[in-house]
Amino acid sequence: MKNILVAVAAVLLCLSAAAQKKEEVLFSDPYQIDSSDYFLVPRMIDDLNAAAYGKGKGYLPWGNYSDIVFYNSETNQSKKLFGDKLALINTFSQRRNYYYYDESREKEIPANILRHHIIYLVRTENFNNDGGLDTDDPVYLYISTKTGDNLRQITPGGFHVLSWTVSKDQKMILVKGQNDKNGNKKFGQGDDQLYYRIDLEDDVSKIRCYPLNF
Repeated sequence: MKNILVAVAAVLLCLSAAAQKKEEVLFSDPYQIDSSDYFLVPRMIDDLNAAAYGKGKGYLPWGNYSDIVFYNSETNQSKKLFGDKLALINTFSQRRNYYYYDESREKEIPANILRHHIIYLVRTENFNNDGGLDTDDPVYLYISTKTGDNLRQITPGGFHVLSWTVSKDQKMILVKGQNDKNGNKKFGQGDDQLYYRIDLEDDVSKIRCYPLNF
């Protein structure tokens, strides 16, 4: 009888703890865009938005962003980058070689933040149609102005970005990735690696992306 009472008490304790658990909205630390009035505030994947991504064969990377808020400290106005569009945005600090160091600045600057643009690595397409947007879906390269305007997907659909390198003069980006060559709705073994070149322009609408035939 004593053991039964202990077991019941343990169950009630667990139920109470579960009832007290609160869903939380989570944000990453902000980045100030140069010395402007704009701050970039990433919204994390959290308990409140995780269900929107469905349940696919891959996993949901909890370190990723679900959206990015652009906050103007002068006007006290803010706006979301993707808004109602479902997106899995890679963190800016995911790989150290995506950073550069400016001796005039106190902290490392994400290489995503260029002179005139900001680059984002994003999953937006449920490519394998498994009911979930997750790590099994391709990463696309998006770009916007430094105020979060004119957001545009630059790399083509079905091309999974593996890495990217910005030229020192920030006029060009080389992007390495894969197409689903064997048609198995996956990216990896059996898929050739290839390069795209992105020619940057101040006007986002004039940016060109085209394959390189090595």
